Amino acid sequence: MYKQMLLAGVLMAGSGAALADPGVFFGVTYSFGQAKPEAGLGVSLKVLSSRKEDHGVVGAGVTYYPLLSSNRFGVDVSAGYLFDHAAVTVGWDFLHSPQIGVGYVNTKDDRAPAVVIPD
Repeated sequence: MYKQMLLAGVLMAGSGAALADPGVFFGVTYSFGQAKPEAGLGVSLKVLSSRKEDHGVVGAGVTYYPLLSSNRFGVDVSAGYLFDHAAVTVGWDFLHSPQIGVGYVNTKDDRAPAVVIPD
C-alpha cells in the first residue's frame, strides 16, 4: 500500500513541473470499491493538467473517505472534462478501484473578449 502511495506521489510531483497552467479540483468522489465496505463517498483534491474551460484533462489526487471503517484515504489518477468552474472526472483509485467525481475547478476562459467598435 505504501509503495503505491509513494509511486503516485512521485508521479504527481514530477508532473507538476510539466504542467503549463494546472487546475485545482476540489469535489465529491464516489469510489465503487471491489468489496462493499470499500465503496463510498469521499472528498477529493486533485491537480489537473489544465484549467481551460471546455477542455479535456488528466489529473492525479488524493481522496478522504470519512464514512469507511478502514482504509479512509485514496490516491488516484483520472481523466475528465472542464466546464465553467466545474469538472467531471472518472478515474482509478489505487487503494479502492474505479471512481467518479464532480467538483469545483478554478477554470479560465481563453476566448478573446468581444471587441466593441464605437460608431
